[in-house]
Amino acid sequence: MRTNQTSNRESKLNSRQRLVGIRILLVEDEPDIADLLIFVLETAGAEVMALINAEAAFGILESFHPNILVSNVKLPHHNGNWLIEQIRGHSSPYFRQLPAIAITSYTREFSESKALNAGFNRFLVKLENLESIEGVIVDLLSSRDYTD
Repeated sequence: MRTNQTSNRESKLNSRQRLVGIRILLVEDEPDIADLLIFVLETAGAEVMALINAEAAFGILESFHPNILVSNVKLPHHNGNWLIEQIRGHSSPYFRQLPAIAITSYTREFSESKALNAGFNRFLVKLENLESIEGVIVDLLSSRDYTD
């Protein structure tokens, strides 16, 4: 019986560590949501750089070199769509192809089609999908021929 309990714990740990080695640039201006996302992503093994605005996120790209972007669409000054448009226009193919997930709780103001047309690869409603974000990241990264 101990062996089964140990293997169950190891299995749960492995399922929680699916993002080991993944660097995530998180852009979220709502502190409670940012803290929750950081917890979920770091528990899954990711390294998370969290920023509160699009300008700072664009400025940190080259030094942080993320594997994926997770960005709130509604941000102060420049929104997430502005950020992904800047990234898609970057001189480096690495950044032009950076996998990106748009998140929002303002579904009436920011539509999935606008986010995808701006350059995001996926669109999630924040409060409905916090637990599923890990799986979406894994699926997005594994569906692309994307390497460092």
